[in-house]
Amino acid sequence: MPHFDAEDGCPLFYDIFAEGTGSGPTIVFLNGTAQTTLNWWPFANRLKRAARVVVYDARCQGRSGNGRQAPDLEHHATDLIRLLDHLNIARAGLVGLSHGARVALTTARRAPDRVERLLLLSLDIDTGMRTRLTIAGWRTILAECGLEALMRAMLPVVFSETFLRQQARVLDKIVEALVQRNDAEKINRLLAALADYPPVADSLPESVRPTRVLAGAEDPLVSLAGAQALAERLKGSFRLLDNTGHSIPAEAPESLLEEIAHFFEIDA
Repeated sequence: MPHFDAEDGCPLFYDIFAEGTGSGPTIVFLNGTAQTTLNWWPFANRLKRAARVVVYDARCQGRSGNGRQAPDLEHHATDLIRLLDHLNIARAGLVGLSHGARVALTTARRAPDRVERLLLLSLDIDTGMRTRLTIAGWRTILAECGLEALMRAMLPVVFSETFLRQQARVLDKIVEALVQRNDAEKINRLLAALADYPPVADSLPESVRPTRVLAGAEDPLVSLAGAQALAERLKGSFRLLDNTGHSIPAEAPESLLEEIAHFFEIDA
């Protein structure tokens, strides 16, 4: 398995998907809190003929280590820039879900010359009280009841009512997969760091680049007005996805593929 070392020696797992001529864009996918690279593999396999696709587990995720440094936004951005250096990638487009969208914005602020485009999923301009209380509740559930209980508690928050009804017969398998792909210590460190993240509005990049924001109409953590405001502040475009919650890649994969292909001007 390919790994590279962060500044503090933390091993970070990554993978590359590419079958084209090398003339297409480089696209890096950034995980949500409970995601791993496995969640992006269906997209990477569909896009690899038209683009060079990079997926990686951030510190405290998946097959990456914990590291000595805190998993805060600045360290996540430093890790991503170091990965781009390691792979000799001068500029890349970033596709980030929720937590990954925060990392994408911080990286664009820190190293604007390295970020070509931003596709931000499930994020708005303000981290509301509902989100803060949800994260605090998740940490309590994890501490008192364990990882499986946390993943069950996450389901009605990160998935839409539409998706939960459609997938009712396999929800236990979804929980099982989430438990297998996550680690209690790692996700606790991530959730603790999330609680101290600065407001989204205070960490936006100063320079403008092509940006598109996608939000789910059934997402309790992201408001329509807040997602639209984020797009406006970044001088980007916005789309609301019907019958979709916070987990856009899982709930609306074909719509997301169409958006990626259109935004990056490639064939999917």
